[in-house]
Amino acid sequence: MIEVLALASAVSTIAGGISSAIQAGKDVNSVMPAFGKLADLEAQIGIAESGKHKGPLGRLSASQQEGFAIASAKIAHKEAMDQLRSDCRLYGSPGLWEAVVHETAKARKRHKEALEAQAAKRDRMFYFITVSLAVLVFGLGTGGLFYGAAILADNKR
Repeated sequence: MIEVLALASAVSTIAGGISSAIQAGKDVNSVMPAFGKLADLEAQIGIAESGKHKGPLGRLSASQQEGFAIASAKIAHKEAMDQLRSDCRLYGSPGLWEAVVHETAKARKRHKEALEAQAAKRDRMFYFITVSLAVLVFGLGTGGLFYGAAILADNKR
């Protein structure tokens, strides 16, 4: 489950940590996992924007607060990426930003596919539960009608 209201804060926190690590001259290998977390957050923002982070009934009620939180997270992510691009090019080793972009794209794709698969599984489960309940209600209703008709037939004799 994606906590939409916390996305912008998480993006800013992770980006700030990456930025200070790059400015301090940390090794690229120690910074890459943090970039992966940032890519995961970007995928979560995309899923939240499309509305797939909620269940089928939850999609019916979208609050304005949630919309503003998603917009805030998108803005925070764009600003963070701009700042990180600048930091990587200024303080990082040559080719760092290109490596980050390449690895971020791969991580983003993997995470987005996983989130979409999770949403599809949840929707499929909701569909099967709904159909099962509809069949059960139909069966009980039909049985009730036959039972009532049998009682009425016995009373008229």
